[in-house]
Amino acid sequence: MNIRLCSLLLVLCSLPINAQQQWYFSVDERFPAERTQLQNAQRILVVNNALTQPNDFGHTTMIDGENHNHAEINLSRSLLYCLFSVTQTMESTSEFDAVELMDISQNHSTNYYTRTPLTFAQAERLCEDYQADALLTLNQLVLYDVLESFPTEEGAYYAYLQAYAQSHWTIHYAGQTREINFTHADTLLWESDLHYNRTQTLSDLPPRQEALLYLARELGNGIGSSFAPSWQTTRRYIYDMPTLQGGLDAFRLQRWNGAIQQWMPLVDSKDKKAAACAAANIAIAYEMLGDYASACDYALRASRLFGAWKTAYGRQQQVNTRYYLAQLQARQARERDL
Repeated sequence: MNIRLCSLLLVLCSLPINAQQQWYFSVDERFPAERTQLQNAQRILVVNNALTQPNDFGHTTMIDGENHNHAEINLSRSLLYCLFSVTQTMESTSEFDAVELMDISQNHSTNYYTRTPLTFAQAERLCEDYQADALLTLNQLVLYDVLESFPTEEGAYYAYLQAYAQSHWTIHYAGQTREINFTHADTLLWESDLHYNRTQTLSDLPPRQEALLYLARELGNGIGSSFAPSWQTTRRYIYDMPTLQGGLDAFRLQRWNGAIQQWMPLVDSKDKKAAACAAANIAIAYEMLGDYASACDYALRASRLFGAWKTAYGRQQQVNTRYYLAQLQARQARERDL
């Protein structure tokens, strides 16, 4: 069951007069990896196959709308910042048995502007030497930025630094000629507008080299994270009224089956409010048990019971329950893919 409980029944939410009280708690839901190409590989070798960006490439300075001289920035460390970040992030996910880094570039070309992918023979030799199931190879990393400054109508100065990153990668599987190529991009923006002196305004921005190296590290982190499932926190709401108390006591102790047994008789009662709230609570309890089919059944039943109230509050709860049902159905589909 790809769900974990964060906090249970911590906050009592206020609702309109004559409505039932609701408790909420948080759960973490596991989502599939954004990129699934490495899901069947356990030993990964991250390979440097890129060239260092020339110092004078990709840096623009705009002052009062005019293009000034291009800056020169040493980005010789950018490849290692990116690749170390990829490797460390993938290791931290615990999704792989081993993640190693080949930090010395395998690209012996002198032309930065043209990518030179590994040959099949090179890739297979690396897989054999490192006993890797797959290679994740960086073929090119391009970092560029724009630094601009101009006066505002208020008499102060505005400045910003916009940094961009583009990267090209190849995945090679041991023993297979099939390869997968993909690109990944990222951008960061820093702004300053607090001073009436241009120099002070510009000094609030990070040094351009520092900003670009930070972006290279962030891009690597994004690549590494994209190969592992992620956890996202969502809220779940429990209805509270006197007739539901027995089930609530069991629910607080995470005795999901006990809560269901307490609430089940109320679903068929003549009290429409109690029936609807009990059905909605049962759906949550079944979700906690990982029984998404039963959770969907009771969420649908709760939606119909809320609609039978014929009140504005009942209609609103019906909308809320339908939304919850859609979340359950999406989760049920994701569980099949994980």
